[in-house]
Amino acid sequence: MFTVEDEPDGSVVITTMDEEAKLEDLEVYVETDGTVFIRQFSEELNEHQLCIITNKQLIDVLCALSSEPGIYQTELRQEPIE
Repeated sequence: MFTVEDEPDGSVVITTMDEEAKLEDLEVYVETDGTVFIRQFSEELNEHQLCIITNKQLIDVLCALSSEPGIYQTELRQEPIE
């Protein structure tokens, strides 16, 4: 699951949540100049730290890059190769 939010300055904030609630939310800030900031909060240190994410969260971020503002849920399907 992820959200896409437009900020007043023109930047975009993408937040992806681990649907199994094992890892913290991942926040991706895409600034108007193309700079991207990625952060994840560490409860133990009470600060943002190095990002540890699931493959599903990475797919959420990739999907979010071409999505309009809103809330979405991705579904992974494995199809046989013919």
